[in-house]
Amino acid sequence: MSRVVAASPIPSRLTAVPPSDCPSADWAAPPHGRGAGIPAGVALAAPVAAPVAAPVAADVRRRGAACFTLLAAGVLTVAGCGQTKAPPAPVKKPAAVADKSGDVRTPGPAAESAARSPAPAEVAAAPAEVAAVLGGPEVDVAAVKQAGTAAVETILGRLAAATDEDGRVTAIDDIAKLGAAAEPALQPLLKAATDTTSARIRWHAIRAIGRIGHDASSAVPALIAALADSDPIVVTQSVVALGDIRRDDPRHDADLPATEAAAFIQARDALMKACSHADARVRRAALRSVKEFVSVDDLGPLFVKFLSDSDPSVILPSLQSLADLGEPVVPLLLKALEDPKARYWATVALMEMGPKAAAATDPLTALLATGEIDERMQTGLALAAIGEPAAAAADELAGLLESPEGALRFTGAYALGRIRGPGADAALEKAAADADPFLATIATWARARIHPDDPALVDAAVTRLTAGLTSDRHNLRAAAVRSIADLRGSIPDDREAEVANAVVKLLNDPRGDVARAAAEALVQMGPTAIAALEQALEDPALELPAVQLLSSLGKLSEPAVDSLTKSLGDTDPVIRGEAAVALASVGSEAVEAVPSLIEMISAAVDAPAEPVESAGMDMVGSAAGNRLAAIFALGKIGPAAARAVDRLTALAGADDDDMLATMASWALLKIEPGNPAHFEAAIPRLRKALRAERETVRAEAARALGEIGYPASSAIPMLELLSDDDPSAAVRAAAAEALPKLKGGPGAR
Repeated sequence: MSRVVAASPIPSRLTAVPPSDCPSADWAAPPHGRGAGIPAGVALAAPVAAPVAAPVAADVRRRGAACFTLLAAGVLTVAGCGQTKAPPAPVKKPAAVADKSGDVRTPGPAAESAARSPAPAEVAAAPAEVAAVLGGPEVDVAAVKQAGTAAVETILGRLAAATDEDGRVTAIDDIAKLGAAAEPALQPLLKAATDTTSARIRWHAIRAIGRIGHDASSAVPALIAALADSDPIVVTQSVVALGDIRRDDPRHDADLPATEAAAFIQARDALMKACSHADARVRRAALRSVKEFVSVDDLGPLFVKFLSDSDPSVILPSLQSLADLGEPVVPLLLKALEDPKARYWATVALMEMGPKAAAATDPLTALLATGEIDERMQTGLALAAIGEPAAAAADELAGLLESPEGALRFTGAYALGRIRGPGADAALEKAAADADPFLATIATWARARIHPDDPALVDAAVTRLTAGLTSDRHNLRAAAVRSIADLRGSIPDDREAEVANAVVKLLNDPRGDVARAAAEALVQMGPTAIAALEQALEDPALELPAVQLLSSLGKLSEPAVDSLTKSLGDTDPVIRGEAAVALASVGSEAVEAVPSLIEMISAAVDAPAEPVESAGMDMVGSAAGNRLAAIFALGKIGPAAARAVDRLTALAGADDDDMLATMASWALLKIEPGNPAHFEAAIPRLRKALRAERETVRAEAARALGEIGYPASSAIPMLELLSDDDPSAAVRAAAAEALPKLKGGPGAR
């Protein structure tokens, strides 16, 4: 899924989410920003880079860390640091590994006998009130108490009798529904949590242990041991379970028996270590859970020590996860600002939070005049990311314009533009006349941002920035293109269209950072960019990036549907596939493309054949990849693609190609959402899709399961995991939206 970037972009993420942060999968969603012409990741589902770049003095200290941070933020180019690398493409895990992690059917051994399990005959004779307790995704506490231990014993009997993985997982999830009443099942759950053959059984069992609450405190050592599991979902659920158990325990640390107190201290230390885990889901969960063991005041020293002693490669991913948690962790970062050893990294995290870190404005402002160049620069960038709520820092930022250090002057001018600094006109007017064209460009842009209703200032900025688009200095070209897009709301329509035509030409700039900046700017321009991109489809050198950006613009690209439909017949198979993805992003308004998309599903494709298990929509341009892209587009078009139902129904039954069947099942649900015949085949496939590498697929699968509602309640555990800990905010939101629909009872949709 792509979206149009907000009007005031904050600096981009510190790093791209590495492959290890992606859920395991064996099929993937349509890519955006792939291929020649645009660096990976340009189809922006995250904030774009800040609209300026600047050289930094060669004597900047702590060069490695500052270089990495500022380059990744897309704000400043550090002299001697080299090029920004494009985000790495997700790496698929082998199918055998993928099958271990998620909510899909995999072969499993016959279940071991569980402690205190009734015989099958006793299960069959279970009282009716037990069946009522287990009849839905949520449990009535009063009903559980009335049923007593019979409910637990009934499920344990099912667990013992289960002969496959699905049966065991279903029984474990029913135990989890009982919450604290499931305490008698703790030992069987601990046994399942150490299952050596199935990570899926392990994480479901650990989840159930956490649901028991403080009565499962004896399981803390086992949960700590599970933090070393090779499967990141098992580790994530172990982290969550530790937090759940401590949260549910009403006792203060001083009141705990010595053995439990020691176990909780070990858990706290293990969770601190997990805050730097390679997987983003684990980090997010650890940062939440560790707060259940110590107060913010007590956590402060531990966190400062972590920031002071850790390697930057460990700290940066952790800061990203910390920033994702938002305002609740600002007090922790404010404490870290007080320690010189941790201050720099705390400032980086505050920059990542943007406006959510507004409470840090005063302490950051006080730090502008102290420390080394890179620290002061990072402080200015954090204030810039906070934006207008940091307007009180205007005087101190204006003071940076008088610094002998070029890096600080650039930072001051940029930050004043971001916060729309009041009272900085005189300082910026002087900087706009500076002999350094870079500083003059930034200052001119800042004056126009502060006074967007002043035609003279806006015109001066547009003139200077347009000239910068053809500069022989690549950093000036990148700064100009980002800055001019940021002013788009103030530029007259006719001139903005002229600017868009000039920016499009930079999509094949020899410098990757300039091409990326052009792509980001065109996404920011939104509707104004459509005509320029549609015209670029006629230029072979620009065709691929143009079609990818039309995809990024989503429904705004509706005026280009005719051109995109024409591109479905392009001689280049990559263009055909990317055009299908772009039409998918337009959605229901792309109905006129349906006949061509159906033909694309059925027609022979001239791309070389590849094994079906290796093909996916991340292989747009291949025969299988293009077919999946076309199916994806039909599903996104929805009911208006009804003429494709027969063909999709046949594909949904493809036993020899699970990926194809999954996508076809999903598309049928989108086209005929009220047809229950599609549910049975779709639900297990959509549960599997919740583990896909591509966030688009995970989000779409979550939404589709939400549309099915209660019949898909077996997906609740995985959706709960995604809603809390998926690396993508869009996926977390989709899962959170779907969960109430699955929990709402048999009539819920």
